[in-house]
Amino acid sequence: MEIKIKLGDAKIKISYEGLFKKLARGENLFEAMLPLFHLDHYYKFYENLPLYMVSYYKELGKVFEKYLDINKPGIGKIPDSPDVLPANGHDIYNYIARYGMGNFHPQAILRLDGRLDFDRLVKAVRLSVDAEPVLGCRFVEGNPPYWKRSENIDEVMFCSLEEVPDANTTVQRFLESPLDMDNDPKVKVKLIRSDECDIVGIKVNHACCDGTGIKEYVQLVSDIYSRLDGSGKAFVPIQSIRGRGDQDRLFKSLGIADPDSLWIPGSDILIPTWAFPWKQDTSSTTRIAACRISPDQVDAINSYVKSRGATINDMILAAYYRAMLKMGQPVYGVPMGINLTVDLRRYLPDNKTEALRNFSGSVNTWLSMVENESFDETLSRVVYMMNDIKRGYPGLQSAIGLERLEKISFKEALAYYQATTGIGKNRAKCPVYTGNRCIASLSNIGILSKELIKMGDVIVSDYYIIPPVVSAPGLLLVANTYNGIMRLAAGFFKDTVLSSDVEMLLNNIKNEMLEGCRQ
Repeated sequence: MEIKIKLGDAKIKISYEGLFKKLARGENLFEAMLPLFHLDHYYKFYENLPLYMVSYYKELGKVFEKYLDINKPGIGKIPDSPDVLPANGHDIYNYIARYGMGNFHPQAILRLDGRLDFDRLVKAVRLSVDAEPVLGCRFVEGNPPYWKRSENIDEVMFCSLEEVPDANTTVQRFLESPLDMDNDPKVKVKLIRSDECDIVGIKVNHACCDGTGIKEYVQLVSDIYSRLDGSGKAFVPIQSIRGRGDQDRLFKSLGIADPDSLWIPGSDILIPTWAFPWKQDTSSTTRIAACRISPDQVDAINSYVKSRGATINDMILAAYYRAMLKMGQPVYGVPMGINLTVDLRRYLPDNKTEALRNFSGSVNTWLSMVENESFDETLSRVVYMMNDIKRGYPGLQSAIGLERLEKISFKEALAYYQATTGIGKNRAKCPVYTGNRCIASLSNIGILSKELIKMGDVIVSDYYIIPPVVSAPGLLLVANTYNGIMRLAAGFFKDTVLSSDVEMLLNNIKNEMLEGCRQ
């Protein structure tokens, strides 16, 4: 049996001969088939992007679709138990990320202007797990997958205290420490106490929530802590209900009755385009780099974008494009890609999900770089590109794709994403240009809170979110703002890239924005 594919003028045949024995032994046909499929035709898409790229994705997707038609697994039902929660496609994808895609736990750091009551914080965190039951569950790789409440929930140490002489060093160590995806709870909170201040560090398993979700969790813990006023009155938080309500509301609000009919196969595959100084290494040790933009500088940026009819997101994206151009061999006149995270809550009538969860999609942005172009000119092209993207419901394709994960077995979902990740890693070694390639991504979480957060009578004076660490060739940059301070942050694995290179990139983005304001 053969699959025939045409990519432009190139014709490819992929034979199934000899692969059925592997399938019979339980091996996955994706992995057996993909080595036969050479993607050296990728750079041809430059000639007439984006239509050619969409066509390319469709043809590549047919390979996967053909396989699913041949060997579509049966899907059972999750156990009927009050201790069981359904896992949606967003959960499944971000859980699968643990298998080679990154460490995938977002983190938050809160600096306080006073002292917290540790026992009160312990109670608040424990009650937060009752309010959002998924945080007290473990992920079960069933068919279909689901969440199961931990049996020894009251014995789990969700919160800890460390008294130290140097808070900054301890914060960095906390951020770079791993979250054990099997044995650690889905949320870990640490109170770091020094003579100078109290700092709260929070880690949340990305299978439970996204960037907006961790913002919601910080607010939840703060609210519960404030309600525990020491009077001895019992406080029972309202438990959220996790189900299909959010997905159903999203598609209903967009007037989509059959999401599957709008799916573009292969549209979730990211291809590296940017030159970047990656090194080949298998380290699991993470490193975090961050860059601070002061309130005065943020005010200047805000004034500039308003005068140009742009958004802060447009500004960061334009600076990101220009900064990436400086990280390796410049490529002009060729569409270069940056993947942009989209909060799907924007399509819900109240902009809020029913429970703590992942509800993010993504969209690929493409912009050709122009030699000797001013920042203002780059920003103008980014604004035009983003306005065009916004007219097409950005993030919808990834939302539909994640919806489809609920219709196949966990084994097949894992195989699919391992295969697509392998494509990106194989293409990181570029046959056209020298040097390694990088998949650049941006997640702008925006303003973390419009007002200063309080925990009881103690004010959170500083607060920022750190992104999950993505494996090379991926590079995820997160931007967020609190109390007038903007932070840019990225994580990476030790020995895959120099810390100085990541710090240089973040500072270049900052400098591009500040220099752009002065033009």
